[in-house]
Amino acid sequence: MNIELFSQGNTLVHRLDPRVKLMVFIPAAFLCAASNEPHRLIAFSLAGVLLITLGRLWSPLLWQRMLTVNMFVFLLWLTLPFSVQGTPLITAGPFQVSQEGIRLSSLITLKTNTIAFMTIALAGTTPVISLAHALHHLRLPSKLVTVFYLFCRYTGVVTKEFETMRQTLKARGFTPSTSMHTIRTWAYVAGMLFIRSFERAERVYNNLLLRGFHGDFRLMDHFSTTSRDDILFLALSLCSLSLIMLL
Repeated sequence: MNIELFSQGNTLVHRLDPRVKLMVFIPAAFLCAASNEPHRLIAFSLAGVLLITLGRLWSPLLWQRMLTVNMFVFLLWLTLPFSVQGTPLITAGPFQVSQEGIRLSSLITLKTNTIAFMTIALAGTTPVISLAHALHHLRLPSKLVTVFYLFCRYTGVVTKEFETMRQTLKARGFTPSTSMHTIRTWAYVAGMLFIRSFERAERVYNNLLLRGFHGDFRLMDHFSTTSRDDILFLALSLCSLSLIMLL
């Protein structure tokens, strides 16, 4: 599992200071999540599309990620329009589609896609080590930054371990079904995966202790903000304030 699929590049977005990216992304994500005004969400969505375009990230991989996100949104469209009480829009027998349900589903869709675009354009175009470095510079607790980095670093290791176990089951003729045997088998797999993850975590921690690890990573290099970073940060901040004040 590679969580740095969009971090390779030499565009304007890729070259931005990771601290600037985080200072823009985190408030924007919270504003999108808290807003209930469609025109404000559309404006944020257009900003996300602009960042994706500047980062030259339009690709089949991007659409694949967006499709995965919208699969969960689609499930909401199957329930919310029918379960939210309000002004009837369509009535078919015992089923009733309300205007409030359609509006709520549309708001969630806009929020989800906007935050996904901004996550890919800002956080996704930065290597994990640079994100952890930027979080440290932003004065987040060192333990939290360390947990974040180690989680991102070893997520792929655990995923690879699971794929190995799944291929082993397949080689032994295991075919998933709805039987108790399948449920019992997956329970064994989950338990074994937890044990192997715990053992690996102990080995990693002991290796870090042998190398003088005391809870945080020492920073050898530091970021240097350029005038380009300052200009973009001010521009995006002014756009966000304008959206808050005027819309």
